[in-house]
Amino acid sequence: MKRSIIATSALATVMAAGAAQAEMSIGGLYAGTIYDAPGAATSQAVSTNSIYVSYSDSMDNGMGVSVAMSVSDAGAIKTDVNIDTGFGTLGLGDGQDSAVDTMDGSPAIFSINPYGPRFGSSFTDGDTASGESIAFTTPSLGGVTAKVTYGFDDDYAGDNVISMAASTSIMGASIKAGLTQLDPTSGTSADPSFVTVSYSMAGLSLGYAMYDTDVASTGEETQFGVGTSLMGMDAGITFATNDTTGVDTDYMLVSLTKGMGAASFGVDYLETDASNADGTDTWAFTYVVGF
Repeated sequence: MKRSIIATSALATVMAAGAAQAEMSIGGLYAGTIYDAPGAATSQAVSTNSIYVSYSDSMDNGMGVSVAMSVSDAGAIKTDVNIDTGFGTLGLGDGQDSAVDTMDGSPAIFSINPYGPRFGSSFTDGDTASGESIAFTTPSLGGVTAKVTYGFDDDYAGDNVISMAASTSIMGASIKAGLTQLDPTSGTSADPSFVTVSYSMAGLSLGYAMYDTDVASTGEETQFGVGTSLMGMDAGITFATNDTTGVDTDYMLVSLTKGMGAASFGVDYLETDASNADGTDTWAFTYVVGF
């Protein structure tokens, strides 16, 4: 009995010590958009409906370890395991995003509506093709942080997908760039790439983005945008052009967003003008709830 009490007390002490060092959190996000365009029925689309669980702790050798699990509305459960080696972070698991996917968000778009972050380009970040991959993220070296991901053969009909991206800051401007190598057994091989630049001055947020599919028929998209705060809301305007073989499409997006704690609401006006067709105007109302 005495030994049992001692053993129980020791276990409780170990668990208490572990709990003091470990951190665990749970969160969720729901985002939906109602669209209204001339000549088309009003529609609603849910872009995100997920629950996230994360846990972090340290191993006996001092390395940090974290586990993140996401459950999406499609029923998919993905798990990431990240190990901080002190010389960089090693990422494992079936939920690792491609290196490009983690950095290719557009600083030129100021809407909470998920535009992809491209309007018309079929730019591929390599995330889906990478499938289950292994990742490595470097610590900041001379102000540059880089990430590389390597997809496995059984997740892609072709050579292994390699994705590389890096970010840095120069004279106050945040710069990100990346490249993904796609070489399928059937179809067109391509090395899609991106570059984004963001800068803040005098209460204005300036953004530039370029997404190159590396295939002439699917285009290269460039974006310019400026955002600011206006009467307690966030406002922004974006101009973009997607160049494809024989067709150039221009976009203008005006966004207005109001954050209200756990919920945010946004209204967008998107004007699309293709060189071979009449222009279209689309209104969108987006609502996002997170916890």
